[in-house]
Amino acid sequence: MGTQYVDDHRFLLYQGSSVRDITEAISSPELRDELEALSVEVSFTAVRNDKKDPYMHWYGIAPGNKLRIVNHGTEVFSGVILTVGLDGNITANDPGWYLTKSQIVLQLDGAAAPDAVARMCAKAGIAVGTVSLPPTRISKVWVGATPESILEDILDICSAETGLTYRRRVRSGKLFVEPLPTAAITAYHKPAGNLAAFDITLAKGSLTGSDSMVDQINSVVLTEDSGSSARVLGRASNAASIAKYGLLQQVESLSGDETTAQARQRVKTLLDQQDRLSRERTVENIFGCDEVTSGVLLNFIPNRYDVSGPMRVTGVTHRYGTTHMMTLTVSTKQPRAAGSGDTITV
Repeated sequence: MGTQYVDDHRFLLYQGSSVRDITEAISSPELRDELEALSVEVSFTAVRNDKKDPYMHWYGIAPGNKLRIVNHGTEVFSGVILTVGLDGNITANDPGWYLTKSQIVLQLDGAAAPDAVARMCAKAGIAVGTVSLPPTRISKVWVGATPESILEDILDICSAETGLTYRRRVRSGKLFVEPLPTAAITAYHKPAGNLAAFDITLAKGSLTGSDSMVDQINSVVLTEDSGSSARVLGRASNAASIAKYGLLQQVESLSGDETTAQARQRVKTLLDQQDRLSRERTVENIFGCDEVTSGVLLNFIPNRYDVSGPMRVTGVTHRYGTTHMMTLTVSTKQPRAAGSGDTITV
């Protein structure tokens, strides 16, 4: 897409059977896509001087109206308008927002993870798309929980077994759950009709970031929670990491249906995933490309501050001005914090 044409993002307002292009009546449009969030958010300011000037047109934008953003006919965003300010400030979210609000009751007894997600969706009133999860058995009861929190619990269990991180998004009215892509992309931006598209990482803006041990875990305890008592199913720790960084322990509670081999694999996977320092970088004012969404692996031409090669996009803000620009937050998987001499007891 980024190699074929100059971006032309159009904002379409749906009010019942009426569809209107309101692009020329808005300013400062932004789309925020965070990997940890279940829905994508759009914000902009619509011209609204009707309170002061009776001759100024106002589109009557109201909560519940639908909004689509298209680029040369290709849909970039589809959602519902949530807030409308007296000053014309508008926010909208894709349908994943509904899964963060409504509360449901769900009881699972040994359901395979894909079936568990399907049952959750049925309770939440949303259709199921592709759910690429292992047949991990889920036994748990949620009372008054949001579908978002239930899904997080299910994915945490699956990640502990597979070592994969999963992305969940609502598209075309269906929930899709899939592992993060492993193939890196090169993103392009075409600045003008008479100019060739170029790799956006050739022209980075300012860079900030940090290396951190805040989210590091070097000891994992796996337990079975029966409600009245807890039984330890397994442990895993890295003595070298503990000696260097101090004890950073996490307790995981699973159903107890796991075999010894499964329990051993889970504590091993959790420790391998989390006994690492984190490296995060924020890239300001980089040229925009619609293919850059949260979760993608983006190829960076080597640059300073360790921003080079394939890096995971964990957050992106698209700014659809005269020129499509972005702010990116990216991370990369670091080596084990202090070797991998793990001790595992199951």
